[in-house]
Amino acid sequence: MKHLPYLLILTLLTLIACNATPDGEKAKKVVTIDNLKKHVEYLSSDLCEGRKPFSKGAERAVEYLAQEMKSIGLKPIQGDSYLQEVPLVLSQTQCSEVMAINTPKGKLDLKHNEGFVAFSKRIEEEISIDKAELVFAGYGIVAPEYGKNDYAGIENPENKVAIVMVNDPGLGSTGHYFKGDTMTYYGRWTYKFEEGARQGLKGVLIIHEDRGAGYPFSVPVASAGSKLYVNNPDYSSYHCALEGWLSNSAARELLKQNGYDMDQLIAEAKKPDFQPFDLKSDVSVSMKNRFTYNSSPNVVGYIEGSKPNEENIVCIAHWDHLGYGKPINGDSIINGTTDNATAMAWLLETARAFKALDKQPERSIVFLVPTCEETGFHGTTYYVQNPIFPIEKTISVINLDVIPLWGANNDVTITGYGHSTLDDMVTRLAAKYNRYVMADPEAFNGMFYRSDHFPFMQQGVPAMFAKGWSDNRQHGKEWASAKIKDYWANIYHKPTDQLYPETDNYEGLMQEVHLFFDLAYELVTTDVYPQWKPASEFANIRK
Repeated sequence: MKHLPYLLILTLLTLIACNATPDGEKAKKVVTIDNLKKHVEYLSSDLCEGRKPFSKGAERAVEYLAQEMKSIGLKPIQGDSYLQEVPLVLSQTQCSEVMAINTPKGKLDLKHNEGFVAFSKRIEEEISIDKAELVFAGYGIVAPEYGKNDYAGIENPENKVAIVMVNDPGLGSTGHYFKGDTMTYYGRWTYKFEEGARQGLKGVLIIHEDRGAGYPFSVPVASAGSKLYVNNPDYSSYHCALEGWLSNSAARELLKQNGYDMDQLIAEAKKPDFQPFDLKSDVSVSMKNRFTYNSSPNVVGYIEGSKPNEENIVCIAHWDHLGYGKPINGDSIINGTTDNATAMAWLLETARAFKALDKQPERSIVFLVPTCEETGFHGTTYYVQNPIFPIEKTISVINLDVIPLWGANNDVTITGYGHSTLDDMVTRLAAKYNRYVMADPEAFNGMFYRSDHFPFMQQGVPAMFAKGWSDNRQHGKEWASAKIKDYWANIYHKPTDQLYPETDNYEGLMQEVHLFFDLAYELVTTDVYPQWKPASEFANIRK
């Protein structure tokens, strides 16, 4: 009996210590390596068959995600369902074998899949381009903040096809003009086609270059014949009739036959005062399109905030991948362990941590696992058009994609560094874990515009897209650099993106759970409003 007061005091002190622990720190403790492994192992298993939309394997993955969201206690997007069906149309294009170009020096015939690829986002069964006039329009950019308009003075654009360079005028430079070697959205191929449509052109053809595009010509060749789009009745009205790519060698020959040296034209096109000009040539090509209509679901759950003003953040990790591919060592399933089962595990366990909070967050949190990222962010695009909460009330998005299982990291590599004040928040939060922030060293390839946060950015929503992988805590920077090089060459989008139980290390993934939980927690429990920085091309979308 004499020891009872001491035990009571000890118990009280323990309770006080627990209650003194910040709510977020306690909540993170529900996340375990075992849970992360469970998600990754199932979602990247052969049972899910590479999670290609419309497949049985995809259905299994979607069902797993929905059941996990239910068990965690997230609210469903509609009724008792966590599925948001995305209406899609698959366009399969049969292109003419030759693109016929009449030049001042005679006829130039480019072979399909060698000298050119062509497609159209218009929902039309047949499209014929007959002797459309060609114009060289530099980089195909209209950027008033840089004093640049590559389409100034073009007359009768509805009868013309513009030939433009890939990337932007800063490529290969170290200055501030178009952010130097860091690609802006003006350099992204999607922008080129969008701007061409805004200009009222019949078509746009992009001159390919490996470094400027971020991939070889084989990539647009592989994707051109089959395209997936959100099924929108007005889709045709805001796209050119012709979109496509010219191989670098074909473009050089075309310009040569018009009396121009391409390298000299590139130098001229970089200048702010560049003016487009007619090439005295015309182009003919035809396409036949076959359409298939279907749908594929986003998986969406959310935690409603305590304030009634509908402000929210969105956490994103896409579920889809590529299904089956060319066999490697007899294995043809592209399991997508790092792309993107690991990020889905991050999202589910982040949701679990938020549900463990003692106090409801003030702002709402949407956990979005979209379909069709690999074919152009179609699931996210549809969510942006049909959100739970108004997009103008979405203050930020956090997107994770391609997280390797290489262990803990010293760095947080931010893709799109310098765009928003989210960088500053992550820099401060990362220091708690002895991590430092760095810009993506390969920002020239435009990866900031190549994942599911992008449709939100187009609506002016600040986005964070980051992960640790440039400075491994155990092996260092050189080791990490070699691993990254090997990843892009031998694992990315291949059957080799799979589990390696003997070497997989989940400590880095756990780091991302902790860090980005902290970021999300601050965003939903304070009155902070992330802002675009003035130099970002997205700074003026929201007024």
